[in-house]
Amino acid sequence: MLHKKLRAQAAVDFMLSYGLAFLVILIAVAVIFKTGLLNPLVVPATCSPFPGFGCSQYAINTTTGVLTFTFSQATGGTITINGFSCSNRKNVTGDKPQYGNIFVTGNAIFYPANSNPANIITSLPTTTSETLRMYCYGSSGKATGNLGNAYFGYIWLNYTISGYTGAFVQEIASFTAKYS
Repeated sequence: MLHKKLRAQAAVDFMLSYGLAFLVILIAVAVIFKTGLLNPLVVPATCSPFPGFGCSQYAINTTTGVLTFTFSQATGGTITINGFSCSNRKNVTGDKPQYGNIFVTGNAIFYPANSNPANIITSLPTTTSETLRMYCYGSSGKATGNLGNAYFGYIWLNYTISGYTGAFVQEIASFTAKYS
């Protein structure tokens, strides 16, 4: 009889210890899914500026595709911005955007209503930063997406530098931003 009681006690201990371990694992998995750690759409927001430029705050709107982008410049002189562009792909030669404002002009249709595309910024000295608002484009038009998803794109700038003749059209950054 004592032998049966010991076996029953061992069975209860076994069920209790493995049951608690299973419960802890279940809670851990629930927390991981709730926080989105296993979500493949969770991508860190990054910005890789080209030499002479810097980028800090950037976000893209889910419904309008408007990118708000703060950048700074260190080209060695004051720059005047003539136009800017955002696209998720480069053209065949890699020197301009594939979609949207492909000529990087100051045309008003590529900027939100509260921007001033004609002489957007009269001057931007080396030590200052400026926030630009522009529509980002992809193959299907303006870039829209779900809240929290990532958008990978490129930003081009059409600018002149004081003391130099001619305008530069240059990719100034590649970035990954989350739709917000």
